[in-house]
Amino acid sequence: MENRNPASLLFKISVLAISIDATATGIINGAIPLMQESFNDYPKYMVESIATLPNLAILLFIILSSFITKKLGVKKTVLLGMMISFISGIAPFFFDNFYLILASRFLFGAGIGMLNPLSYSVISFFYKGNERAQMYGYISTVSNLASVILTALAGVLLQISWQTSFLAYFVLLAVFFLVLFVVPDVKIEKEEVKKTKILEELKGLNKSVFAYVLCMFVLFTVFMTFNIKISSLITSVGYGSATEASFILSMTGMTGIIIGIIFGYVYKFLKMKIFPIALIVMSISFFLIVLSKNLWMTSIFVIMLASAFSFLGTFIFLRLSQIVPDDKTTIVSSLNLVAINLGGFLAPYTMEAISIISGSKLPSSSLIACGIIIFALFVISIGAQFFRKSSSQIKTD
Repeated sequence: MENRNPASLLFKISVLAISIDATATGIINGAIPLMQESFNDYPKYMVESIATLPNLAILLFIILSSFITKKLGVKKTVLLGMMISFISGIAPFFFDNFYLILASRFLFGAGIGMLNPLSYSVISFFYKGNERAQMYGYISTVSNLASVILTALAGVLLQISWQTSFLAYFVLLAVFFLVLFVVPDVKIEKEEVKKTKILEELKGLNKSVFAYVLCMFVLFTVFMTFNIKISSLITSVGYGSATEASFILSMTGMTGIIIGIIFGYVYKFLKMKIFPIALIVMSISFFLIVLSKNLWMTSIFVIMLASAFSFLGTFIFLRLSQIVPDDKTTIVSSLNLVAINLGGFLAPYTMEAISIISGSKLPSSSLIACGIIIFALFVISIGAQFFRKSSSQIKTD
């Protein structure tokens, strides 16, 4: 079949479409304020966990994915993960029970976790050299573009009800059929892995690796908090609706696409300075979002925040690849994956703990706390750079 030719456009679209599933977790974040009204008998942080619970399941099933793949094969695992995420994704449309919705969200994350590690593996099988690098780059573009479109679609459906916004996940059914009919099964060769204890591998890592991984955890905690709280902030202050907030959220995906394109050029000029500059911009953005009283200004500040976040995430991945030897990349990738998903999952609980300490449960208080946390990271990064310069000068003398 011509469609099964890896060089064909339909084949490339089908392979890249697998990565759409992984970006779909947060497209219903705009519905959180309306869900809190419907489930006002439950604590707000529990309702907010509807948005973050998939991250925990993703973390668990990424680990299980290799075992499932060994049993079923690559294509069947992708199709199973896609079908699970589709069915559990639309399930809240049919449920009124809070705990059934939580269960469906966990299953949604399980489906994503099963196929997420395979999105790159499938590309590695069909494409080599520059074409593979190009396809890897397209994954980021397709993921962010899908996030923009699906978040906007969920926002449109949100005008009917919060339940209806979950119907945006019907897109995953189209992806399921694309993979089913276009992508053939693949057999990825098993690499011989040295039996090395995880603790021994961790001991051999540069201390900077753990610092960057911790930064990634913090960044995803505060960014997920922003995703959850922005709709509540806009609706509680009264200058916008949940639908309008959902459209503003969709800008973060488009911003990610643009930053992905220009990052290399910016890095040539700023190098290591990207990290502290992006941190201070992200911190200031949190405060400006809280102070904003209209949708236009909030949109500008959200773009600022998303830009800084995208620069930081890309910089950390690049920096880790520079300071880690090739034989340690797997363990470092695993650490990063744990940090990202754990940070996202714990966001509501972290902010609930902060709200108890501060005595305020307003969404603005949570965003201010995020700004303070990122500013603390900025101060620490500046201090670390100063300490390294001082140490190198002493050694030179």
